[in-house]
Amino acid sequence: MSKDEEKKLSPTFVSLIPNLMEGEGHIIPYHKAVNKAVDSLGWKHKIVVPIDSNVDNLPSGWDEGLSNNSLEKEGNLLKKIFRLNESVKLGKTIANYLNYHVVNNSQDSIIFLERFIHLQLFALYLALFLVPTDNLSIWLLYRLNTHKDNTRSIYKLLNFLIKKKIKPGRFKLLTDSDRLSKSLSSYFETPVTVMPIPHTDISNVSTEYQDKSKIVCWWPGSPREEKGWSIIKKIAHYSGENTKNIRLVCAETSEVKAVTNGVKLTLVGNYLNREEYYSWLGVSQVILLPYNYPAYEGRTSGIFTESIMAGKIPLVTEKTWMAAELLKHNLVELIINWENYQDVFDIIKKVIQSDTTQDKIRRMQYSYRQFHNIDNYGCVMNKIYRETIL
Repeated sequence: MSKDEEKKLSPTFVSLIPNLMEGEGHIIPYHKAVNKAVDSLGWKHKIVVPIDSNVDNLPSGWDEGLSNNSLEKEGNLLKKIFRLNESVKLGKTIANYLNYHVVNNSQDSIIFLERFIHLQLFALYLALFLVPTDNLSIWLLYRLNTHKDNTRSIYKLLNFLIKKKIKPGRFKLLTDSDRLSKSLSSYFETPVTVMPIPHTDISNVSTEYQDKSKIVCWWPGSPREEKGWSIIKKIAHYSGENTKNIRLVCAETSEVKAVTNGVKLTLVGNYLNREEYYSWLGVSQVILLPYNYPAYEGRTSGIFTESIMAGKIPLVTEKTWMAAELLKHNLVELIINWENYQDVFDIIKKVIQSDTTQDKIRRMQYSYRQFHNIDNYGCVMNKIYRETIL
């Protein structure tokens, strides 16, 4: 295919974001990185989010066109069934946006959904009845152990139905974890492509030498039990000589309290902007990730990835995706038993002083920088698209 032909077939890539989670988490930095990858390919990019999503400083060029709903709120089965009406509304707004802004202005288009529940996926399926689908592709990126979820059969059914609504070869399943790729591929009975994690630009992170006698350990993010909230509170309550010169940094809403002869404690905002986030990543030597197994058995962590990219030392839970990644680089010493609090602090002091551990981190850092970047993300996107059109 000539360059002119490829240019004619350059698609409009649509990032569909049904819930911005009030700006928390990976969503905004992820899609800003995807935007750079799309731009590098010369494709058009549309990013559509809910109306009145209560997010300050929404990036310019993002379109507010989706219904704002409560599809992800907790509730019993009956309440969730009644939310089908909200799902229908979402489907109509998806279709309206595609009809007015995408399908009539592009020879080819790709709908990309990377964070969703079954009701949002159902809304996308409904939208396909209201838009032309001849030149439409659907890419779904699964992040969780969906194959083990109680609603896994619903996802499998919706995948099947969506695939049937579009032309052959245009339905693609993606993930950002090699573990999930294998398990999801087996359950969904279709290939699942592993994507790089693109929002890994740590150019704003300070890499200056830090005094190893004063150790800053950071538990990033808002307090959630699946991320080890109770473990962090217990660690902060431990007292012993091996906590000397160790500072624990965590969110002010975590309800963590320091004790005599324990760690020094610094509480920061529950939600940090990117500048604040990079600042704390820069001053921290150790990143605490006592994430729950099996919640993170195959699920990735952007914070873990960024900590490696920045040359920091992550401490993780055994059997998780993070542990598997560390084992690939012979960093077994960073996989710890969080219930033995004395050992936790002994390990922190040991790995900080270990040149061998630092060398292995640097080699892993180099490997991650080769794979997890915007350019490589764009390359994988282009490969998937070329397989679709050739």
